This record gives sequence, structure tokens and C-alpha cells, in this order.
Amino acid sequence: MKHDAIIFDIDGTLWNASQASAIGWNNGLAKLNIDFRVTVAQIEGVAGNPYEKCIDILLPGLREQYPGLSDTLNSCEIEVVKTVGGTFYDGVLEGINTLADSYKIFLVSNCQDWYMKLFLQFSRLEPILAGYDCHGMSGQPKHEMFAGLISRFALKHPVYVGDTDGDQKSACLAGIDFIHAAYGFGLPDNKTASYASFPAVVAHLQDTKEWH
Repeated sequence: MKHDAIIFDIDGTLWNASQASAIGWNNGLAKLNIDFRVTVAQIEGVAGNPYEKCIDILLPGLREQYPGLSDTLNSCEIEVVKTVGGTFYDGVLEGINTLADSYKIFLVSNCQDWYMKLFLQFSRLEPILAGYDCHGMSGQPKHEMFAGLISRFALKHPVYVGDTDGDQKSACLAGIDFIHAAYGFGLPDNKTASYASFPAVVAHLQDTKEWH
């Protein structure tokens, strides 16, 4: 079935800011004199999870041991990301602008609100978006954010483009279609439509236009 709206994930789908995030986290760990460092690969491995869960996965038990850990990592990450941002995957900015001529475009991410704002600043996509939501704004899991957008914008058949198994599961919970960005950070069910580049995602969606 064809779609009337496209909802995009951010990390691992539109850009990769893992290097900036890792630097920020490590600055925070050093500031707290914690003898541990995270790698870019570890940051990529938890992408798609809410912030506190990322900390608990990569730094188990340390939030309890260091009450100021979350705030320190957060402030240090902000400083780095707002300076260097992330790297957009090839064809993303041009592709989204092309798709916006035919579809309503949304963003949904488990990121924090400041991260969403910085992404919008770096990408300059906000003027063409129909809407967006993130865990830091609504405090909801992705499938509930999808439901909210569907209700507010009277969407009939949106599709979510993401890169992780969690993205796929969230789309399934919301009853919407899912397209896997195979160039990102995760692996979906092998029954899912999967594309090796963002231009390939765009080409697929251009072939399935509806009501335009």
C-alpha cells in the first residue's frame, strides 16, 4: 500500500553524530574523574534508545554512584555537538527536499530536545517539515509518538524510515510500515524492505507516491 507521509528517524538514518557524542561523554567522564571512556562504536550501539537507557547500558551502575552523571554527560555532549554537529549521509538533504514536494515529512527520535533543535539548525530542514517529536519533548516511546502524529495530522498511511530493530518494533506497535536504512546502526527483521543508501530509499518512495 502507498503512503501519505514519511516519518524519519535521525541517528543512523539521516546523520551520524556518534563521534561528537563520544567526545562529549568522555569529557564528562574525565570531569567527574571516572576512569572509563566510551568509544564511537559503543555510542552507535545504543543509538535509538532514550538517553538514560544509553547511560545505563554503557555505564551500568554509575548513575547511582555519581548522582550528577547524567547532567554532566548531557552538558558536555551539548557543547561538542553544537560545535561540530554530525555527518549527514550522502543524499539526505537533497533527498528529503525532493520528497517534501510529494509527501508530508516528519521526524521522530528518542533523542533529547536539545539534540532535535541542534539537528534542525544544522540541517535547515525545519521549514519543510510537517512536524516532529522526540523523547526529550514528549517523554513518550516512539510508537506513542507515531500515534500522536497520526492523530494530530490525520495521517492515513505513514511509513517510518529507521535503522534499528527497535525502530522496526516501534513501527509495528503503531501499526505503520517500516523501511530499513541498511547503512545505519542496526539490523531489522529480514522480511523488511531494506535499502543500502539514502538515495535508494528516496527512489523507492518516489515509486510509491500516493495522492499527489
